[in-house]
Amino acid sequence: MNKTEFIITFIGAVIMISGCGEKIQPGEHAAERPDVAGVVVEEVRLLDVMNYYEATGTVRAKNTSHVSAKIMGEVKDIHVIPGDRVRKGDVLLAIHSPDIESKVEAAAEALGEAVEGLNMAEESRKLMDRTYQRYLRLHEERGVTDQEFDEIKTKKEIAHRQHEQAQRSLKKAEAALKEAEAVRGYTVIRSPVHGVIAEKTIDRGTMTAPGMTLFIIEEAPYRVKVPVDEGLLPVITPAMPVEIFIRALNLRTEGSIAEVVRRIDPQSRTFTVKIDLKDGVQSLRGGLFALVKFPAGKESGLFVHESSIVSRGELRGVYVVDDAGIITFRFVRTGKKTKGMTEILSGLNSGERIIVTGTDRAVDGGRVIEG
Repeated sequence: MNKTEFIITFIGAVIMISGCGEKIQPGEHAAERPDVAGVVVEEVRLLDVMNYYEATGTVRAKNTSHVSAKIMGEVKDIHVIPGDRVRKGDVLLAIHSPDIESKVEAAAEALGEAVEGLNMAEESRKLMDRTYQRYLRLHEERGVTDQEFDEIKTKKEIAHRQHEQAQRSLKKAEAALKEAEAVRGYTVIRSPVHGVIAEKTIDRGTMTAPGMTLFIIEEAPYRVKVPVDEGLLPVITPAMPVEIFIRALNLRTEGSIAEVVRRIDPQSRTFTVKIDLKDGVQSLRGGLFALVKFPAGKESGLFVHESSIVSRGELRGVYVVDDAGIITFRFVRTGKKTKGMTEILSGLNSGERIIVTGTDRAVDGGRVIEG
């Protein structure tokens, strides 16, 4: 017998003893009972109510991005903090790398030299083309020897090859500059998605390295991951609606089962259920505690309206009304609550009548005036 049952039994015994000691003697009159009006009396019946299985889970973003560095350098400026909402392309931080800056400058100088070299090769090619045409006419007129003409022809071909080489050098210089600028672009870290900064793992002055995580960004929508007892595996199905309570936000909302991972964890004897939260829920963050109620079939029980329950310290009771309308306060043991109803585990039977409205007017020993 637990503490509550003991107290109820003790009080009942005291009432019986007191009743035995107050027998009305011949010639005496019973005390007048106070009339009680303005109350609603209902008969208690067994009800079929939905039974719920409760489990605790964790809120997680459906998609989580780990933003990493691609280069070595020193963190110079940080533009966001955890909790900030960002859009794709927003600048998160800047990395200072003198080596990369010097490579960009060197590549820019090399490009300038390649442009100048191409201009010189272009002028030389044009000059040799004109000289060749002049020597060609002279050769046809026998104004120059074959050797002199061959020398000019060779110089023209060399000028063309030098021009082609200068063009290739220019393309290489342009590619080198683009590559250097692309690497310099890695010094500016941008958000890859629309989301919320969940975690920042670096501070100003920190040295970065390739692959080092800098930020964790959570991308909506959010879902709840819950370990569920293996016995519920036949009951839990995709698309099933569930009730969710997030204590940190004092938020009650609804969700829908998106995925049931049917692998059983041999240690905890549970399987994982992933629940999509209802659209429009604000202020969600990964890691929040969530209480989830799964519908697990109906069961029959004795339930009364919460308004009929009266608290006396740590005890609970109801006002029972007999066929003569006499009110008696009776202690009961309560169970779970669901949709404004409270389960009665002991102290009350189906078919008895209790006051459900106006308990503040009820008087133990009084008589109900109906109508």
